[in-house]
Amino acid sequence: SYAMCHMKLDMILTELGYRPSGNPPRLGVYLTNSLEEGERVEQTLFGLSLAMANEAKAASDIKRQTPIMCVIGNPPYSGISQNNGAWISGLIEDYKYVDGEHFGERKHWLQDDYVKFMRFAESMIEKNGEGVLGFITNHGYLDNPTFRGMRWHLMNSFDVIHVLDLHGNSNKKEVAPDGSADRNVFDIMQGVAIIIAVKRKAAAKGEKKKLARVFHGDLWGTREGKYAALWEGDAARLMPQ
Repeated sequence: SYAMCHMKLDMILTELGYRPSGNPPRLGVYLTNSLEEGERVEQTLFGLSLAMANEAKAASDIKRQTPIMCVIGNPPYSGISQNNGAWISGLIEDYKYVDGEHFGERKHWLQDDYVKFMRFAESMIEKNGEGVLGFITNHGYLDNPTFRGMRWHLMNSFDVIHVLDLHGNSNKKEVAPDGSADRNVFDIMQGVAIIIAVKRKAAAKGEKKKLARVFHGDLWGTREGKYAALWEGDAARLMPQ
């Protein structure tokens, strides 16, 4: 996927007349584990080629030094995550609190990979002070009570949150409100949702942060109907919550 990303971006940019600079020229795409903290990397990493060591160093430098104001993606859904590093695990702990009080849940799905990517993106934008998060993910966090700490934290971090629930959850045997069939936009059983969250730079130091304004919408029906609504922008009319 990394090599394909470089190739496709190069093809598109070449068609648009862009000519890369640098010696050797390269696109600003780096191979890294997003859920690992940026750390200083020595050029002579044991067991890595010089090219791989340079790649790791460049990615780490960006994580540590470059303002990140836009994070987009379709992160993986994996309830039994293999990404259990201390950095991201520590950040996930924030999702266990609502207004400073521990949520008291012993069983939850906060270790799912998509939740960790949401927390990663949120932390990058918090660090920058402003930015936009745009993800399509599992929609379980929208109404499951064990995600209330996550919802609280997102509303504290961002100023405006737009959520479009695309439903299509075969596990819950979801159907449209009128009783007709409801299909997923992907070939999966888990329902999905789009979230676009915006954080604006604080107007003044010490200004008390208000909870985000949340706009929510639902999209039911066939896969083709959902595609058409998304493409035409009909799904953009979200209601304030």
